[in-house]
Order: sequence, then structure tokens, then C-alpha cells
Amino acid sequence: KGLLPLSMIPVIIKLSGIEPNKQVDYLTREERNKLVHLLKELELTPTGLLGFKWSVVTSGGVVLKEVDPNTMSSRKMENLYFAGEILDLDGPSGGYNLQECWSTGYLAGKSAA
Repeated sequence: KGLLPLSMIPVIIKLSGIEPNKQVDYLTREERNKLVHLLKELELTPTGLLGFKWSVVTSGGVVLKEVDPNTMSSRKMENLYFAGEILDLDGPSGGYNLQECWSTGYLAGKSAA
């Protein structure tokens, strides 16, 4: 319980070919290995988005080649600085995007002052 969304369990069982009513403690080693392999190799294709409210990071923005990484200033316009999610830079979940926002914000602010 809790390892998979409940709605995925019947799908995984069907894909595995294991009898759906078989109790877990009666699974053979081969059947357990089959489940592990199936879960590790399962490919999922996104079919939609949950919307902006559930977004973790916003993609797109100012192309990094147009920004001086030492000052976060624009290479195209004087006295223009960029920071955070205005930049075309996405990190993995786990605080990386927040750190990117804080670090570029600090650097842009220090450079502009």
C-alpha cells in the first residue's frame, strides 16, 4: 500500500499476467521478479497536464546565451538583468529550481546595485 497509485495496481497486475486474485504471499520468485522488472521498465506516456496550479516549474524564457552568467545582465540591452524563472533553465525537482532562483536573484541584484 502506498507504493503505487491505486488506479495503477490493476493495470500492473494485468500486464504481468499474474492471476489477479492471487495473494501476495503466494507469489513465486519468478512472479515477484516479473513484477520488479515490469515496474522498472514500465514506460508511461503523458497525455495531458494538470494545469498551472499544479506546475512545479515553468519552462521557457530568456535564452541563456543572451545572458552574461557572471552578472546576469542582458547581452542585448544595457542595465537589464535577469533572474529566476524568467530564464530558460529548468532543474530537476528537489529544490534545484528554488536554488537557481535565489542564486541568480542574488547575482543580478548585486550586479545591478
